[in-house]
Amino acid sequence: KQWYQRRVAITAGGTFCMAALKGKVDILLQVSKYFGGEINVATTHCALRECFQVGPTVAGAHKILKKFKRHKCGHENAALDAAACFTSMIADNNPEHYVIATQDAELRKQLRAMTGIPQLYLSACTLFLESPSYESRDKAEENFLKQDLLTDYEKETIKRMKGENEEEKKVTRKRKRAKGPNPLSCKKKKNEEVTKKKKKKNKTVDKAVEVAVT
Repeated sequence: KQWYQRRVAITAGGTFCMAALKGKVDILLQVSKYFGGEINVATTHCALRECFQVGPTVAGAHKILKKFKRHKCGHENAALDAAACFTSMIADNNPEHYVIATQDAELRKQLRAMTGIPQLYLSACTLFLESPSYESRDKAEENFLKQDLLTDYEKETIKRMKGENEEEKKVTRKRKRAKGPNPLSCKKKKNEEVTKKKKKKNKTVDKAVEVAVT
């Protein structure tokens, strides 16, 4: 919920606007409903120029793009195609947190291989925010594990508990006494000694009888 409340910067391309035009989708209205909060839908000089160069077949998409603000992509003097422009803007882990709105299958494939790049697309006249790629999920999990989520109070509590445990261990060690011999073991030895004495006595008796007979 907090993510949606932040300002969302959407970068739209000609292919997205063409799909919206065919499906009679009001981009600004539907995007506002989808995300809520403050929405900024914009495009780039490169995307506009690409539409203009294609000609009359995408004139409607070009007209829609012209209504949006323009991100400063840095290619004003040497325009790139829209896909190359967008990928350059989101380089270095997408520092401006752009959401890329496109129907370009090849561009979407490239974006999935990158981390932290949200994608917005249209399907059957409905907006969809694509699920995070496996690369994005792995990166998010890695960043989460690196975070120090404990408060100072929790850290002090854990530290105190560890100290108390150490004291308990020391006291337990002092209370332990040297164990005496195992009673069962002593009994066994005693029984062995009695058995030996009996055998010795029997041998003596047998010898005496043998002498008497002789």
